Amino acid sequence: MLPKFNYRLVSVLIVLVAIAATYITDQKYYNEAIRNVLEWKHLNISIWFGSLICFVLHYLSAKGSSAEYAGLIYKQFGIFADSAFAAITYGLAMTTSASILKGVYIQQFFGDVIYFNHFESLDIYSMLVVCLFLLGYSLWSCTRAAWEAIVFSSAERAEAVYD
Repeated sequence: MLPKFNYRLVSVLIVLVAIAATYITDQKYYNEAIRNVLEWKHLNISIWFGSLICFVLHYLSAKGSSAEYAGLIYKQFGIFADSAFAAITYGLAMTTSASILKGVYIQQFFGDVIYFNHFESLDIYSMLVVCLFLLGYSLWSCTRAAWEAIVFSSAERAEAVYD
């Protein structure tokens, strides 16, 4: 009897192995490409516009919805303030993370510029891990907010039934 495979995870495995293999064969090219992205002069404004677009979509979607949100800002100030605060918070988190990542990446992988003079290697790699997480989490949250705004839910509103 043949084992059953999770084809989605097998596909992810194949893609990750392919990425690793191409990176190993041409590290210099990919390191330069990452550096070019991090040094791109329009990176911060692109991040801000991306965050703004995601949360404008979120606001427009939630404004017409009768769904209740659990957020503290939503409960106190409404959906506009909640969306605006989210856009600002995630925009700041992403641009700050990208700036720190730029410094850490260039200093550790190229060494031609020193951004962090009085930091030990452990501290610098800790910043790398924290900033990667913060950037990834913020990108995921913005993307999820936009996705939830543009995709119609197939869920129905629950109604209380009293006997």
